[in-house]
Amino acid sequence: MPVSREDGLDVSTRKLEVLSGEFEPGINRRLISTNTDNGGGHMVIEIQAGWSNPKGYCSASQDIYVLEGDLTVGNEKMISGCYSFIPQGVSYGPFKTENGCRALVFFGAPYNFIRSDNHAPNTEIDRLRMNLKTWDIPWEDAMKDMVEKTTWKNPETGEPDRPAGTLAKILRWDKDPEEQIALVHQPPGTIDPGTEVHPHNECLYLISGDCYIGYTYDNKNRKMEDRKIGITIKKDHYLSRPPGIFHGPLVTHGGVYWMTYMSDGYHGIFHDVPEWREMSEDYFSKAIYR
Repeated sequence: MPVSREDGLDVSTRKLEVLSGEFEPGINRRLISTNTDNGGGHMVIEIQAGWSNPKGYCSASQDIYVLEGDLTVGNEKMISGCYSFIPQGVSYGPFKTENGCRALVFFGAPYNFIRSDNHAPNTEIDRLRMNLKTWDIPWEDAMKDMVEKTTWKNPETGEPDRPAGTLAKILRWDKDPEEQIALVHQPPGTIDPGTEVHPHNECLYLISGDCYIGYTYDNKNRKMEDRKIGITIKKDHYLSRPPGIFHGPLVTHGGVYWMTYMSDGYHGIFHDVPEWREMSEDYFSKAIYR
């Protein structure tokens, strides 16, 4: 299911438009990517302070992560850092916000909200995950045993390895069809020196930090007309890659905190970038984060 490609989108530049559905005025969205196969996509919703709305259900499944502010859903008050997964057709709410809210939403089909106290027919209510406080979820080295090859070599063993420090909090990992939603942290000074490519969709929203990506190009385009060099992104920027997009080296000066979506479990195919050190040090020499 290919997503639209975005190579470092500044989300604030996307048009603010009314969110589809039976909502009271005061809730809008910025659409940041689309999936042409299923009509789903990713968006940031922005809700005005004092907004409220009756209960209802959505025509699409939703992963919701609160970036800023507060949103009360039923008896659950979500604040910055809270996550919910609401399956298609599950009735939830009512809604209100005291201070306004900005949230990242991944939706799995064309989006529409219908007011109703009842669930839609054939709803998978058992999949509902409401108001997970992500700070209570432990970090794990989710890629420890998944990497078959990488440019980086462990200085102690001399063997290909993964640079230490990349940690994840798995929020949802469905197996059929496979989808993975996770928070990912890479510490200050991280350099992942090669390029990698995935056979699945990969989307990343930068919640905080800075990131430099040396090369980005389509594996199918051998002439490299679309190759981009030196993409630099910061907070509230977004990357969306359909299968076959090479990217790397990855460098961060101050560390990064991502919300990630993958349409499969993580699979990476790695290639060397001989000039990774020159690219990384050039970025470090220019980076200033206070």
